[in-house]
Amino acid sequence: MSVTTAVFQQGKRMRFLWLAAPLLLMPILLVQSAWLPETLPRQAIEFMGPTFIIICVAGRCWASLYIGGRKNLELITNGPYKYTRNPLYFFSSLGLAGIGLTFGSLAIGAFYFLFGYLVFAYVSARESTVLVGFFGDAYRKYCREVPAFFPRFGRGAGDVEHRLLPTFDPAVLKRTAIDGCCFLLAIPGSELIESLQFANLLKPVLHLF
Repeated sequence: MSVTTAVFQQGKRMRFLWLAAPLLLMPILLVQSAWLPETLPRQAIEFMGPTFIIICVAGRCWASLYIGGRKNLELITNGPYKYTRNPLYFFSSLGLAGIGLTFGSLAIGAFYFLFGYLVFAYVSARESTVLVGFFGDAYRKYCREVPAFFPRFGRGAGDVEHRLLPTFDPAVLKRTAIDGCCFLLAIPGSELIESLQFANLLKPVLHLF
């Protein structure tokens, strides 16, 4: 298997995330929000969760309009790629944070976001090595102008490089939307876990704000 194939193999990343699922489940099974359900902070945090998830789904679809069908074939510097080199990873991390926030805890949301950031930072670092081989100085210039993860708004690479119009690839957009909508399962999931906790069928060991 070539280095390129190994680095960009989506299946390996998905298997890793599935293997990491127990680690992600532990906080929501063992931890309960320290805010009481009827308090304003708890309600505000729980509202932020679905909001982050919706931003995640919309952002991933936005990115797919530019990267779909072009990955590793063209250097994409427009759309969300104008502000961050890895918008799919950034929005996915927001979605993970949203999952944690649906449980009414800033701490769980921060843990999930940090987990996503560390995983995707490792993956993007490996991908960058290959992309330098693909695009050479053009990619190095892009790296100097656009941050790897956190978006920086203002003048970006898309202002100075060739402009690519978004392309509507139904298959790619559908797959991206379905993957993103999996984050929405956290909403009924949080309600189920909270019901089990209040019924004393699931006992939390920590209470975190």
